[in-house]
Amino acid sequence: MKGRLTGYHVLFILLGFFGIMIAVNAVFTVFAVKSFPGEQVERSYVQGLNYNQVLEDREQQAELGWTTELGFEASETGDVLLVNNWYSETGEGLTALDVTVTLTRPASEEGQLRLTLSPNGPGRYEAGIENLAGGVWHAEISASSTDGASATAHKTLTWTL
Repeated sequence: MKGRLTGYHVLFILLGFFGIMIAVNAVFTVFAVKSFPGEQVERSYVQGLNYNQVLEDREQQAELGWTTELGFEASETGDVLLVNNWYSETGEGLTALDVTVTLTRPASEEGQLRLTLSPNGPGRYEAGIENLAGGVWHAEISASSTDGASATAHKTLTWTL
């Protein structure tokens, strides 16, 4: 009885089919986990619960009447210039601030930068960055004045090469 389909044939066909499916899923899972670590920061769940701090930062900045702008500019040397402007309620540039910026990637810990910006005119603060990778960056900007007032702002920036 040549060519007859038996129970063993069906068993081997099913085992082969599901074995291939499980192997392919395992390979895809390994590649997915290796290419994305899963958390940008440790305890990201707790950080999400602490989102109220971000809201408090916005409220404090609004009470001070300060506004800020942040962006990337290409410098004459070919490097990237991070420019941050701070304004008072009247629109005048705020001087004598200590300004720091922390740049992070949205999906990985690679390339995190902490920069101290230098004043360059009324309300303008800047720092040069060598070899900045293109893409999306999250920025946390902290500014404090000599009289103790401080504000923290959060921005998302995109740098294209």
